[in-house]
Amino acid sequence: MLHSFFFESAARRPGDHALWVDGRYYTYGEVRARAHGISLALAPFAGGPNRNCILFAHRSACAYAGLLGALAAGMAYVPIHARFPAARNAAIIARSGARVMLVDHVCAPQLAALLPLLPPDLRIVMLDAQAWDAAAGNAPPVPPPSAPFVHDPPAAWPATVAADDLAYLIFTSGTSGPPKGVMIPHGSAVAYVEAQMRRYPCEPGARFSQFADLTFDFSVHDVHVCWANGACLYVPTLQDPLYLAGFIREHGITHWASVPSVLALLQQFRKLAPGAFPSVRMTLMGGEALPKTLAEAWSRAAPNTRIVNGYGPTETTVIVLTFELTPAFLADASRPVVPLGQPYPGIETVVVDQHLVPVAAGAQGELLIGGAQLARGYLSANPLDGERFFARAYPGRACRRWYRSGDAVSESPDGLLYHGRIDTQVKIRGNRIELQEIEQVVQAASGSAQCAVLAWPLDEAGKPIGLVAFVLGPAGESPGVRGARLARIRHACKHSLPVYARPDRVVCLDGFPINVNGKIDRAQLLARCEHLDAAGAGTARQRSGAAAV
Repeated sequence: MLHSFFFESAARRPGDHALWVDGRYYTYGEVRARAHGISLALAPFAGGPNRNCILFAHRSACAYAGLLGALAAGMAYVPIHARFPAARNAAIIARSGARVMLVDHVCAPQLAALLPLLPPDLRIVMLDAQAWDAAAGNAPPVPPPSAPFVHDPPAAWPATVAADDLAYLIFTSGTSGPPKGVMIPHGSAVAYVEAQMRRYPCEPGARFSQFADLTFDFSVHDVHVCWANGACLYVPTLQDPLYLAGFIREHGITHWASVPSVLALLQQFRKLAPGAFPSVRMTLMGGEALPKTLAEAWSRAAPNTRIVNGYGPTETTVIVLTFELTPAFLADASRPVVPLGQPYPGIETVVVDQHLVPVAAGAQGELLIGGAQLARGYLSANPLDGERFFARAYPGRACRRWYRSGDAVSESPDGLLYHGRIDTQVKIRGNRIELQEIEQVVQAASGSAQCAVLAWPLDEAGKPIGLVAFVLGPAGESPGVRGARLARIRHACKHSLPVYARPDRVVCLDGFPINVNGKIDRAQLLARCEHLDAAGAGTARQRSGAAAV
């Protein structure tokens, strides 16, 4: 089971460091003891058909012990985030049907706003005395769990669960609006960790970073692959690029995993100097398209690292495709796009048209994914969400159950190539446009580490009638250099794109808005479009530090 990786490592090396967080180290034995105390507190809730446990904890020792304690009690953990609106968290709790919620001292102050929205029978367990104090009376009097053993766990613990029992439930944006819960069973999560360990074996003494928050499934990689290897997990307190650069060097991080936008921020603040991070041996990128220029900058800053581009929707358990960016690939100018790569063992893919019929070799279509890592499905799925999983036999494929990714891809000698979201295709003046195609042109011309193209403005019927491109400009860039950058973009668009697909406006930003998962926040960019139109491009430049043409 998913938690077995940690407990097996703890049995082999209880005195080794398992976790660095809150400014100190915790051994495998210490974390195991905390997890045991929490699992005892959860025992009354571990029976019955619903064994979901809300985890309201953030970057603390209690957060990781709570995660393990829930799994060891035979429950599935359901993470929620302190930065999410209280109404969203309350909706997740209600949809999950959980009867118990674990709270640490970081999130306890948020209970005042959350409690009025919660089901009256939800039991709240404070994970430590600090959490009890921070709640300031906004929780029922449940004492913090005790830790009754350090070295010798009792027999029949952790709890025995089946491969089809849920390990975790992560909520993502729903097709119909409300968040939808992706149900990941132990079997799928274990298949991922084992595939990762086979493809990228870990050296002794590895130090994994834990950048992704627990509400982002990339955290499953950080946490469980680390502990499966008996390594130490290092949890940065902040996600600020200035802090992260020092964090990597101070702790000698060997395994770094994040979305590309994080590296773009480090580059923006000039933290990717050659040789800046010699300790890093393995880099895993995922969650967004990885620009090759950004990978090149990181390879110079971390000269000893392997760089792997990973792809996988939450519904397929973290990552199912990978491509390693070798020095030969980085030096080859004829291969400007970073591929998604090849599937893990036990994963099969098919590229299909709108009728779910396989396309010709090399043609573009929607990616279907099948295999051992698929989610059980969605919790209380509506019909539209439920259509994402379906059963069908395809010639030459052993899988019979598939997930519709919504991603447009095509086959290449390097593996699958990503062409953007099917649902980001827009129609302007009767012409179908792929925003990803425009982003590639703009990004190549600008040399920017980050780029996003949005359909804007909209007509009275809400249909797009134009395009706006956003690119990242280095901090402190002079007006002359920025003007030349914008001119190159205009020239490239004129020579590479049809008239209807050329951005009407290019906005050069000093920094991109980032969401809680570290990805570009396109909703905030859309709000900036509205602001630019309302205030006028010149006024908006003065207020936001953006240059527009």
